Amino acid sequence: MVSSYFKPLNILCVVCYIAFMGMALDSRMVDALVLYVAEENGKPVYISGKIETAALAGTSEQKKPLVAIQYRTKSVKEADATVAATTSTAEELPVTTKEMTPPTPEKSESKGQTTNAISMTPAASAVVTSGEATASRPEAGYKAPDSNENSPSALAYIEAVSKNTWEYASLLDRYIVKYDDQTYIVLTIRPSLQKMLEDVFKKYSTRISAGIIQDPSTGEILAMSSSHRSHTLDILSKEYKTENWALRPTFPVASIFKIITASAGIDSGKTTAKSSFLAWGKTYMTVWKAFANSHNGVYGRIARKAGRSIVEKYAEAYGFNKPFFFDLPVDKSLARLPSDPVKMGQAAAGLNRDFLVSPIHVAQIISTVLNRGRTMKPYLVDYVVRKNEIIFRRKPFQLAQPIKVDTAKDLYKMMYATTAVGTGKRGFGGYSRCPNLSRICGGKTGTLTGASPNYLYTWFGGFTKATGRDLCIVTLVGQKNHSGTKASSVAGQIAYELYMKRHEKTAPAQVAKKN
Repeated sequence: MVSSYFKPLNILCVVCYIAFMGMALDSRMVDALVLYVAEENGKPVYISGKIETAALAGTSEQKKPLVAIQYRTKSVKEADATVAATTSTAEELPVTTKEMTPPTPEKSESKGQTTNAISMTPAASAVVTSGEATASRPEAGYKAPDSNENSPSALAYIEAVSKNTWEYASLLDRYIVKYDDQTYIVLTIRPSLQKMLEDVFKKYSTRISAGIIQDPSTGEILAMSSSHRSHTLDILSKEYKTENWALRPTFPVASIFKIITASAGIDSGKTTAKSSFLAWGKTYMTVWKAFANSHNGVYGRIARKAGRSIVEKYAEAYGFNKPFFFDLPVDKSLARLPSDPVKMGQAAAGLNRDFLVSPIHVAQIISTVLNRGRTMKPYLVDYVVRKNEIIFRRKPFQLAQPIKVDTAKDLYKMMYATTAVGTGKRGFGGYSRCPNLSRICGGKTGTLTGASPNYLYTWFGGFTKATGRDLCIVTLVGQKNHSGTKASSVAGQIAYELYMKRHEKTAPAQVAKKN
């Protein structure tokens, strides 16, 4: 009797909650985090704060907080002479600890916003976006605000993603992380895409596999899977955050590194996509065709022509040998070129087993090319709700720009060639219901034996336009030998599923002939 009495009341509460959340999502576009991203002793450091600017369009006249993010590499002693103190319209920004301080900002106005940039590696810049406010120097001894019941710090929300339990919220159809009894964090991962990604990998037999779908224009992770011996990690499990292959930089980068080498050659003006290099005997091959066919000799020659120092700079510009900033812990990727010219050429072609990278970092590299050379910070936190009010909505931000726009466009065209006529063609073929799949996708393949674990690894890092816009797809497959499933086949199946999902409400799964 009691349960029957309360059942209508429960339904009414659910309906009211959905209606309230719909109003909140439509009317409140609020960013409430200021994250200053820094490096200390080789580890990523987040420093949080608060800033207020003018009200957003469609909201009340009350000032709303906006997000600001800065990447810093200078120490206090190095930057003391260059720090410029400015103030915001609300309160002084908490910027740094004793170890870190911001460099002098270079301002550029665009649509009422101010962008502060610092120089990094060739054509690279770190960016701060903070509405109409810029960073100011804190008082000596300042400490970032700690979390408390009334005012959690930005860092506390990020830390909660890795420490607190994840849940599925059926009303939102999203994964959430409960911060406390009144606050929860909504993640960017889309359950439907996550299930599709996991189901695709289950169709194939692999020893190790990892897959990522990312929006290159924002950096948000839309799906991310990991499996070992056909056991897929449950996204709601603790192991998903601690034992996820997608987050481990223990895999040889293989021919994915050819993207770095091509960037160094083209962006520095040492070569072009149409330049020719000796391939074998008296036969020459263009840069774009060697990219599509993953020709090691040509890319070794490109690296030697560009020079070791140039290739190294572009590797660092793409994020190698630096802390990797993400909402879950990710160690840095490693790539240090040998001084010997022959070994340096081999390494630049992707033949150095000591060049280690994580799938999430490969996704960032691919997304940089897709996003016209701009590196966006990958993230999982979409927005935060406290007391049924959205107090933070993630604002995408740019970490760097390692290559020029024109270079990115050239690489984008070269990626098309990989699936159209190159090493990825077979993985994207065999789909009768989408015979042109290989021509609406692109990427770079890679194959090399690794030591941790000791398997033969194949990569596909690329994109598909199957959904009507570019989506980054990264797949990694580890097998005992060459006879197993290739990463390009898995990526092709993912692209096909995305295509069918867009063009048909229901479509039977189709697995291409495995190569």
